[in-house]
Amino acid sequence: MRVLGIDVSHHNGEVDWFSVARTEVRFAYAKATEGGTFVDPRFAANWSAIRDAGLLRGAYHFARPGSDPETQAAQFASVVGPQSWGGLPPALDLEVMDGQSKQAVIDWTLAFVSKAEALFGSPLVIYTGGLWRRELGGPDIQALASRLLWTARYGPTEPVVPLPWRKWSIWQFTDGRSGDARDIRGVSGPCDCDWFDGDIADLQSLADRLAGTPPPAPPQPQPVSGDTWPGRLLMWPSTPTVRGEDVATWQARIAARGFAVTSDGVYGPESKAACIAFQRHAGLVPDGIVGRRTWEATFNPGIV
Repeated sequence: MRVLGIDVSHHNGEVDWFSVARTEVRFAYAKATEGGTFVDPRFAANWSAIRDAGLLRGAYHFARPGSDPETQAAQFASVVGPQSWGGLPPALDLEVMDGQSKQAVIDWTLAFVSKAEALFGSPLVIYTGGLWRRELGGPDIQALASRLLWTARYGPTEPVVPLPWRKWSIWQFTDGRSGDARDIRGVSGPCDCDWFDGDIADLQSLADRLAGTPPPAPPQPQPVSGDTWPGRLLMWPSTPTVRGEDVATWQARIAARGFAVTSDGVYGPESKAACIAFQRHAGLVPDGIVGRRTWEATFNPGIV
């Protein structure tokens, strides 16, 4: 199983994340920073909207090895902020030598990773591939081997995995022009698309592990009937993930109303997107949370 995601920057302009969430896309990475001073002008808007739309989210930093790694790591961490529910590991995008020697780039990478991971309190994802194999000569740096690898190859063949990694975890399979290019609803123009090597439960588990201390468990639902709200909020992201008979009951009713959702008893990104669409249809606040008002509206035959 693989999960579809996208990665964006200000070059993609304004993204309609609620439209994106109605596609197969289930996660997104947004560019946060580059070098020691640049902050992506669309990052703040993307960062909040990705989560509001019910997608798992991650941030990336575009490396400039020609300037101080600790300064860049500190800026990256300060712009992104602490890890929170629904957050994927922050990523280092290592694509250019920036005029530096091989050893200087390797030393820079290790210094950046050490500083950024100390500030975030979690391991990074490393985005690299061609640069690591060709310009750097494929150094077998075991200190990086335990990090997830994100790499690119635009075509039907899976990416070549450089040492020290043994497998890829995220595969950028198109830049929106080459390879399996796709039109992503909500994004104007070409868009980078990525596969996560696993299913949605694996991806959610990765986010849950990074979230720190989870919030208190939601109250247990009351016996389910369409006439009575079960007494807890159905929401996503949430740690632990909200699941149960009440979720399946709501999903079945919202699907019968014509909104795209699977009645599997798990309130995930698909359920949140369907909830938001229904809330807009019913004139409710489109927050993607099934509380009393949304539950009762869902089962109200007077709302057509």
